[in-house]
Amino acid sequence: MARYPMAGHSHIAVDDAAGTPRDLSPWIVEIEPLGRAISYVAITGLGDPAQRVQAGPEPGQEFALYGIFDDTPAVGPDAVLAAIVGSVGTVSYGPAGRAPGQRKITGEFLCLSYQVMGRVDGPVRFIARFRQTGPVTLGVWE
Repeated sequence: MARYPMAGHSHIAVDDAAGTPRDLSPWIVEIEPLGRAISYVAITGLGDPAQRVQAGPEPGQEFALYGIFDDTPAVGPDAVLAAIVGSVGTVSYGPAGRAPGQRKITGEFLCLSYQVMGRVDGPVRFIARFRQTGPVTLGVWE
């Protein structure tokens, strides 16, 4: 899947193990696309001249966060992400920040994995993978 650099004002918050949203924006370097998608159901009839479809359920999407490792207790990405693997929590993403009126993408996601990668030529990095469970909401920050 494509990865995109986090913009300077982007905001990403992930619920910690206690359900408290934690701002991980300072540590995130790249994010995979996150938004809404739907599947479709073919409803083409025998006599139809072309294929017809209708909206189906929202499929569970996966996305990943790529960032700089930091083990600051309670609020650093290591403390937050290591504790939620296997748990469902809210993820809120503001691609242009979290000022009132800016786009807000929110949903419930299962944290599939959190992995730390040592590097010789730079800072230690991490990757955290998530899988959607339930609908994603496209709203705005208030």
